Amino acid sequence: MKKEMTLKARFILTSYCSVVISIMLIGIASYCLLGSMSKKFVLQTSEEAVRQKNEDIQTKLDGIEVTLRDIIYNSELQQTLTDYQGADPYSRRMAVNNSIARASNSLYMLDNIAVFTKSGQMIGSMYEFNGTKKAEDYSWYDKMKASNGETIWLDQTIRRSKDNYGSHMEISAVKKIRALSGKYGARMGEELGCVYFSVNLDALLKFEQDYGGNEERQMLVTAGNGMILGGTEIDKNGTEFPVELLTKTRNHTYVRCGQEKELLIYDPVGQNIDWYTICLVPRRAVLKNFYLAIMVCFTLSVFLLVALFLFSIYNAELISRPVRRLEEQCKLVANGTFDIGEERSGIREIDGLFVHFREMAGQLDHLIHKVYETRIEEQNLIAESREAQLQALQMQINPHFLYNTLDSINWMALMAGADEVSKMVLALGHLFRSNMNTSGIYTKVSDAVENVKLYMYLQQVRFEGGLAYQVEMEEEVQNAMILKNLIQPLVENSIKHGMQTGHAGGRSIFPSKKWKSICRWRSVIMEKELKKQN
Repeated sequence: MKKEMTLKARFILTSYCSVVISIMLIGIASYCLLGSMSKKFVLQTSEEAVRQKNEDIQTKLDGIEVTLRDIIYNSELQQTLTDYQGADPYSRRMAVNNSIARASNSLYMLDNIAVFTKSGQMIGSMYEFNGTKKAEDYSWYDKMKASNGETIWLDQTIRRSKDNYGSHMEISAVKKIRALSGKYGARMGEELGCVYFSVNLDALLKFEQDYGGNEERQMLVTAGNGMILGGTEIDKNGTEFPVELLTKTRNHTYVRCGQEKELLIYDPVGQNIDWYTICLVPRRAVLKNFYLAIMVCFTLSVFLLVALFLFSIYNAELISRPVRRLEEQCKLVANGTFDIGEERSGIREIDGLFVHFREMAGQLDHLIHKVYETRIEEQNLIAESREAQLQALQMQINPHFLYNTLDSINWMALMAGADEVSKMVLALGHLFRSNMNTSGIYTKVSDAVENVKLYMYLQQVRFEGGLAYQVEMEEEVQNAMILKNLIQPLVENSIKHGMQTGHAGGRSIFPSKKWKSICRWRSVIMEKELKKQN
């Protein structure tokens, strides 16, 4: 922001950066929020699919259990297993086969059923079965003997089998047969044998290829050992699923089963069977709608940014135009043009600047004229001062000329022996020199009296002894300060008016008491004036 730029560029940059940063923050928040919502929605739908699949499998397993109970608790089979040694082998096999057929006709999921006696002899089956091997010869025998009568699903028997209808996945299971009652000579609950059967997993699980729906989810069922019993991808049936992923910490999280990450949701099929229904949703499928929403938001953001950019340019122009106009007016004032017209921008602050700038230009114009007039007056005063200096110089020259002339007259009078003329010339010179002294406007009373004495001497010569005077002055007023030429006009007036009015003997007396009061009064005033000046 320290780089120099125009107001328009600065406004566009600031507003556009603010909008871009806001959109970016909104985009990041939307990305996190929409991603979380997409995952949450997929989790809900996948959990529902897993739950429904588990209910469907459990229902079919319950149907198998019902069929098995119909077979093993059939009275004919119970009697045959109780007294199988006393019966004819052929009749015995036919009775067992009929019991199996009647119970299993309605259950299409059963591939085969074989019944073994307590001693391990196979005495009947739904389809062909190896009758030479006894029960103890099979790997499942120990598990069956250790059970309490529950159905034992044999994960190690999972295989792909072929029949007239094609290939399918198959699993086998075994279940003890116990005496239902003591009717045929056996104790109730006594072990009579076992039933071994195989189940068509494709029919049991019944996955469809498009089960994943729009989410492209993959559904599968695995045994406890990780063998895939069936799923939406048929080619994976019989392969192994990573058992280490079937933990609580991995459930509802993204895992890598192949080339891409997938959202794992699983749940056990039931408590009595170690199977798991698993749902895998590719991360791209989870975020498919999210990506679509992001693209829509991105497109709208681009259009919004373009619109805001154009609006920023327009708005910046509205703001910068009056500022440029104000700059032009500043240049006019700088060039000496103070006649500023009224401007309106529609922006209160800038209009206020126009008003104040116009007022400032007017005041500046007024001040310039005032300064100009002051300069003219100053020039006039300088001219007058110079003229006064010349006059003062002339005044200095004229008294010198007068003093020199009086001095010449004095010498001529002395040379001619006219002592009285010489005295008069000297008295007149001293009087002029005292009156023309410009060192100040105040003088002592004693000095003023001396000037009056000189003036009176000249007047006595004028009137040829017809004028007499006397001076009464106390010592305390001799050093008092009074204005120059204050006493002499009074004496001149007394002589002028006294001599012309014909007073006796031409004698004029200035009252001493009044003179004393005037001197004191003038002395006090002069002292105050001097204190003020100091």
